[in-house]
Amino acid sequence: MRLRELCGLRVSEVGLGGWVVGSDLYKLDDEDARRLVNKAVDLGITLFDTADVYGRGRSEELLGRWLKGYDVVISTKVGYDFYHYEKPTRRFDPEYLSWAAARSAERLGRRPDVLMLHNPPAEAVRKTAPWLKAQRGILARCVGAALGPETYVLEEGLAALNAGLDVVMFVFNILEQDPGMEFIKRGGGLLVRVPDATGVLTDRFSPNPTDHRSLRPREWLVKARALVEREIAPLAKELGLTLAQYAVKYVLSFPVASVVVTATTPEELEEYAAASDGRPLPRDHLERLEEFWRRHGATLSAAPSSGGR
Repeated sequence: MRLRELCGLRVSEVGLGGWVVGSDLYKLDDEDARRLVNKAVDLGITLFDTADVYGRGRSEELLGRWLKGYDVVISTKVGYDFYHYEKPTRRFDPEYLSWAAARSAERLGRRPDVLMLHNPPAEAVRKTAPWLKAQRGILARCVGAALGPETYVLEEGLAALNAGLDVVMFVFNILEQDPGMEFIKRGGGLLVRVPDATGVLTDRFSPNPTDHRSLRPREWLVKARALVEREIAPLAKELGLTLAQYAVKYVLSFPVASVVVTATTPEELEEYAAASDGRPLPRDHLERLEEFWRRHGATLSAAPSSGGR
């Protein structure tokens, strides 16, 4: 596994998303989840991304326990108050964030390396950023914002970059090139999520998903999949890659720090990890994918979609 830099930390090009650990939205029991985490370590994955709200703290607790003693980078997110509300409610006041971050550190058994605001609106980013930057070295080594759950988060991303946050996490993939391309042009500590467009850019696609992909409108899934089968799958085949590998290689062809994947089996994770081989997509493929977006971007952006997390 190749490494890149994120706010002074060396992180694997492919990171593992912790939503699959201890979360009700997935059907992984603890034994299967631990096998997945062990496989990630064996593959050289050093970045593990989670959030306090995943499983109401259980994801952090399990990852903290299973990764104890390993030289890895753990990022987590705060901003959904599930402690005082039955339905998690977004809160970004410093008093709450400081308290929630301390609870995360307790569950992880360590201070997180990266602490991000979880799905903050632009105004919350602008208002909270000065306080958050003052917490560098206190609550976490690096601070940032994880954007969403909507995929078009240009204002939020620009607010985070303009405020000087260390890390910005956002959706970016072949089927959702905006606004991520704007953030890439700006540069910074960039973490990409949902490189597979929640399963559409894999060989495991289902039009009737039951896990996190159910957060996407079925209309968008079907429309996007038709385009993938007609125009993207042949490109992947041309290079001898699976769709998932092609999708991850697309992201790694740009100056991002890491791409965080959602995998539910060791085999899926191994498939994603194989894309980290130091060979970006050929220039002509990147040009064809840029042309693909010029032709279909407006259509793909018209249907509301959500990457979850």
